[in-house]
Amino acid sequence: MRGTLPRALGAALLALVGWTPAPAQPASKSAASLVSGYVERYFDMYPTRATEAGRHDRDAAIEDFSAPRIAAWIEFNRATLASIPAASRTASAEDRLDLAVIRAQIDRELLDLDVLRRRDRDPLFWTAPLSNATVFLLVRDDLPRDAALTAARQRVSVIPPLARAAREAFEAADPSTVAPEHARLAAGQASSLARFYAEGFAQAFPPGEREGVQREAQFASLALEDLAGALDALARSATGKAQLGPRYSDVFRVGTGLTEPPASVLARAERALVAKRKEVAAYARSVFAEVTGETGAPPRSDAEVIRRAFAAIADDKDPDLDTYTAGWKRNTVDVERFIRGRKVMTLKDPLTLKIDVSPAYFTGQSVGGVYAAGPWSPGASTILFLPVPRTGASAEEADAFYRDFNRGFNRMIVAHELIPGHYTQLKYAAHHPRKVRALFADPVYVEGWGTFCERLVLDLGFGNSRARLAHLKKQLENIARTIVDIRVHTKGMTEAQVKEFVTKDAFQGEQLARNMWMRTLTTAPQITSYFLGYDQVKTLYEDVRRARGSAFVLRRFMDGMMELGPVPVAEYRRRLLPAPK
Repeated sequence: MRGTLPRALGAALLALVGWTPAPAQPASKSAASLVSGYVERYFDMYPTRATEAGRHDRDAAIEDFSAPRIAAWIEFNRATLASIPAASRTASAEDRLDLAVIRAQIDRELLDLDVLRRRDRDPLFWTAPLSNATVFLLVRDDLPRDAALTAARQRVSVIPPLARAAREAFEAADPSTVAPEHARLAAGQASSLARFYAEGFAQAFPPGEREGVQREAQFASLALEDLAGALDALARSATGKAQLGPRYSDVFRVGTGLTEPPASVLARAERALVAKRKEVAAYARSVFAEVTGETGAPPRSDAEVIRRAFAAIADDKDPDLDTYTAGWKRNTVDVERFIRGRKVMTLKDPLTLKIDVSPAYFTGQSVGGVYAAGPWSPGASTILFLPVPRTGASAEEADAFYRDFNRGFNRMIVAHELIPGHYTQLKYAAHHPRKVRALFADPVYVEGWGTFCERLVLDLGFGNSRARLAHLKKQLENIARTIVDIRVHTKGMTEAQVKEFVTKDAFQGEQLARNMWMRTLTTAPQITSYFLGYDQVKTLYEDVRRARGSAFVLRRFMDGMMELGPVPVAEYRRRLLPAPK
């Protein structure tokens, strides 16, 4: 173990947490036992992900990324992978699909740990479980409140060993193998977490417990501060490359499930951008007077008409947080009524959805986004914490935020994030009897579904011209994400070139361009999943409509896209459009 505990002590700690390296999976294992065995070992390896999935039998533990444990986990994944062909031979179709889900997750694990060696080279691998250590315990309602707080307190007590192990790993790391962008972002995450545990965490507890909780959380805060300092120093000396170069093809294949070469995808996305710009310009001209209030003829230049139309929808913004929050809730009620009234798809009852801003005690920690019910707690509420201006934002910053999250955008995006998008899809997934599919959800299906729902609901009549313009702007962004991701990692696209391309060719703001640059350096190829997924789901929808003709029923298609769980769209294509015999 480089720069951490002596090997004997590391083995003793493994024994204390009840984990020992497992022998190879025997080839005779049934598909069901192989899948269940893999899930249990996965939760042993990643206890915070068990909590996220709604499993609470590992809430007192946290990840252990010591070298022997990582090595044993890699070997277990290899052995399981070798066992899959034998298990598949006698498996049912549903079991074979579960095995395919496991195989895809094993590919991701082996890529991260054995090929990219993220444990040693990417501090974001360590800060991920630190960031998620207590958030699901604090925000979700899948445990009684007192039990959730007790579990959160237990989890806090094991943060310091993980933070110290991360610090020691990167104090001993070779700076030439670490990307400064990764170290800098991870340092910021650790610093924010340190502030949260120093100032905010105890405020989630009843007043009588806060003093004791504060003392306990201080140990976590100090360990995270030390980690932040070490990573900040590493960021100044690191010379590694975040760009993946020749490795991008494997990362892209494993991350998206596509065998299509990235160069081919890039060419496809570049053509799509040209076509989408023409679509946006044509629509912007058709509603120019309506959205801008101008009575003259629209500009002749496509670029100018797009910019002025996008500026006009940005001007239609909420003045303050209360109005903004109320608008989100009203949009949610409206879209639910629309989906039910038009019989677009079946919604699970009751609706278990809560929309609010994050609690004030999350000082220093960003917790915006959708917190879905996990597959082991399907009845839990789904919580949407709205993105909001940062605490202490100036009037100019707040105005820029509300221009980005304008009324047209918020009206449109509710179909993506909530109904019939992510809330609906994730709720169906949580209730699916094959829990492994929700645990290892296919990212291209998930984002493809949400993006498809944006367009479908608008086409059915929900929203207005500003909402459609916001959707078209988002589609330009999604295509640009794919182009940027591939160009940055395979063609040497620089940060300055990303900014110029995103702002001039895709008509997005400078802040979004900066975010896109960082996302491609830290999460490749995740940002390609929106464009790729939309293309897959929309093409399937059109093909099913064409095949069914007058017998096509939208509700049957939409409900049918939930039946297998969040698996690759290709599986739904096989289900909905079986090959002729």
